[in-house]
Amino acid sequence: MAIRGSREGNGGKRRAVLLLSLILLVWNVCATAQRAAKVGLLLSMDRIDGSPVLPSASGNETAVLSAESPRSGPLTIRQKYLLGKRIDINNASLPDISELPGISDKIAAAVVEERNRIGRFRSPGDLLGVKGIKEKRLQKILPFLAKMPNN
Repeated sequence: MAIRGSREGNGGKRRAVLLLSLILLVWNVCATAQRAAKVGLLLSMDRIDGSPVLPSASGNETAVLSAESPRSGPLTIRQKYLLGKRIDINNASLPDISELPGISDKIAAAVVEERNRIGRFRSPGDLLGVKGIKEKRLQKILPFLAKMPNN
């Protein structure tokens, strides 16, 4: 009898965990839908073929995707990196370079100065000539840099 009682108790726990998981799932779906509605990301359905279409603010046929985060304004370099975008160190502005991890405004200014002095960087190794950039810092920023023409 004790074994049978423990099975029923175990089954009750499983059902309770399942019910709790279902409640959390529904809660998250509702919260996501509410947030999308506030931001304006809900898709409207195309009347002709039923395919989803992004709503456009200007009423034009094509919707332009903004490079801004709905929470904090413009995207950071890290957010752009996660989206697959990289910085071209030969064309980047001083503020863009200073957003790289481990790069201060002073080092960014040195990068721009060195770039102006030598014309352009031909390889990532050329950045080691910049005062303040050593191997460790270079390894830290490499994933954020676009491929250079000679690579």
